[in-house]
Amino acid sequence: MVVALGHKVRQNQRLSLTPGMKESLQLLKMPLPALLDFIDQKIADNPFLDWKDGMPPSALTRLSGFAQDAADTLEARPPSTAYSLLHQLAAQNASPLEQRCALAILDALDEQGRLAIPPAELARRQHLPPGLLEQVRQRLLRLEPCGVAALSLEECLRVQLEELGEVDTDMRALLTHLPLLARRGVAPLASAAGLSVQRTTDLLARLRGLEPFPWRQADGAQPVGLRPELVAQKTDAGQWTITLPDTPEDAICFETALITRIRSHPPSDDTADMTTHWLAQARWLMRALPRRSRSLLAVARHVLHYQAACLEHGPQALRPLSMTQVAHALRLNDSTISRIVANKYVQTPRGTLPLRAFFSAALKQGEDATQASGAARACLLRLLESETPHRVRSDQDYAEALRQHGFSLSRRTVVKYRKMLGIPSSFERMQAGQTGPARPV
Repeated sequence: MVVALGHKVRQNQRLSLTPGMKESLQLLKMPLPALLDFIDQKIADNPFLDWKDGMPPSALTRLSGFAQDAADTLEARPPSTAYSLLHQLAAQNASPLEQRCALAILDALDEQGRLAIPPAELARRQHLPPGLLEQVRQRLLRLEPCGVAALSLEECLRVQLEELGEVDTDMRALLTHLPLLARRGVAPLASAAGLSVQRTTDLLARLRGLEPFPWRQADGAQPVGLRPELVAQKTDAGQWTITLPDTPEDAICFETALITRIRSHPPSDDTADMTTHWLAQARWLMRALPRRSRSLLAVARHVLHYQAACLEHGPQALRPLSMTQVAHALRLNDSTISRIVANKYVQTPRGTLPLRAFFSAALKQGEDATQASGAARACLLRLLESETPHRVRSDQDYAEALRQHGFSLSRRTVVKYRKMLGIPSSFERMQAGQTGPARPV
């Protein structure tokens, strides 16, 4: 056999992200507190940027809507992800024992936000009821950021897709065999899942738009507390208006005096490159911030106008809506919608809600997809809240009660929704002598 060396010229095309594009994508995902910190760092590093009227970073109080004392406290010690999750859990009227379970789970998470030990073992170590601890973990999984306290990457991604209403039979099969991707590649994964290579590639592209490590942000900073960027109000004419009361770009400006001075006295060769870099960065930020605000407002208006009945009557009136539908309507990519919606909150007459809560899967696929799974869960929760310790009803009873409210669900689906709401079985409720259901986020 003859072995020889040779040269081959081959041309192919591929998409690549520039540093500016990567930072623009990060801006879309940032919640308001993280965005303000990002801007503050850019101003500190760039002499061509400054706060309007010479505002120091503490003047961000004007944008956040907090009182000065509260803002100083938050800036001195920003709430962590654990604090945010506990705050959301407390808003669901969690009992002291449930809060103890949540603390035990959060203390046992690794640096990726996964529960490193089996829930039963954790319950044994902490002397907590195993069933209750698992119910609290299921509730934590579905808070913001979605996917924290998962046992594996597959569970983390599956819960995020369930909350978006984008889990089908093919996606479940793919997630079941997902570990094969790292070891053997796409083709063996497709074969094990019983899918075509093209279908597998499409599903993997959808998974890339999710957050595999919701416990931490892309830049490694601790996520901070909840602050609504959007406000939904009803006008006297009965129409809902969605606004951004304060936008970060309104608080920053170019240092025009410095730009004029540089034009009059050009910098030396030693500093010319750095000056050009600073100017480019400043112009990029001044363009990127309004784009982010416009994108967020466009998505929020489309979603909330579509879900106007939900704003009016509560989660029982939620309509089926997926991110793919919004992406097609606004001519954007699915992953872009996912980034825009992540960690964004809207202030409504019914309280501050995550924008993600207005997305829900349809109970039935096809042309008859008029009922949302989120509405069915809300109706189930309302029925469970009316339950008394002396009249505990079974899952089958609730399936029939839901049919009377227009939701045709099997007992198996009722069990699934009950577990998602963190509510114990009828036997456990009977034993405890109380219902104590938790209100979903």
